[in-house]
Amino acid sequence: MEERACKIAAAGYAVISQYGVRRATMNDIAEAAGVSRQTVYNIFPNREALLTGVVRFHFNSKWDAILTRCSADQDRKTRFSILLDEIVIESWKSMQAMPHADELELELATTIKEELADIHVEARRNLCEFLLPYEAALESRGITAKGMGEMLHHSIMGLKLSTTTSEEIESATATMLACLMAVTDAPATVQ
Repeated sequence: MEERACKIAAAGYAVISQYGVRRATMNDIAEAAGVSRQTVYNIFPNREALLTGVVRFHFNSKWDAILTRCSADQDRKTRFSILLDEIVIESWKSMQAMPHADELELELATTIKEELADIHVEARRNLCEFLLPYEAALESRGITAKGMGEMLHHSIMGLKLSTTTSEEIESATATMLACLMAVTDAPATVQ
């Protein structure tokens, strides 16, 4: 996404977070982005394109944050903690802070269903790639990085949709972290 599109998508996310998806207008988004309404329409010709841009920007921002915060020399626990913090806890908190998150979920599921499916495929692929450094440990337990990444993605999606309190999300995330640590621990050698 080019710089102006990112700026508008970020403003779109902020406006939707504040007002809800049904109350957010292109004027509100243009004002928040510091551009004209026509500029918004030049980049995102309709509401569907704007929603796609907002979701794509949010998704890319999350993965950029994970990759920025993670380095190859960090230990597993730190890397997994960063991953779960960004894609579970922080995402859940931002949805909880939205006044009309249920409207957004419904709008996304109906308006940009195909684009959302593509983003979910990319999310699973990113998780699988994130797990590749631990592939040998996973395979020693009969698990593939791909299978673990897909299971993790589906678990995270369900968790974010079904959890209602911060205590629940933190407890479930701590359990996910413990499971990830267990299945990616190098197997002991038999003497």
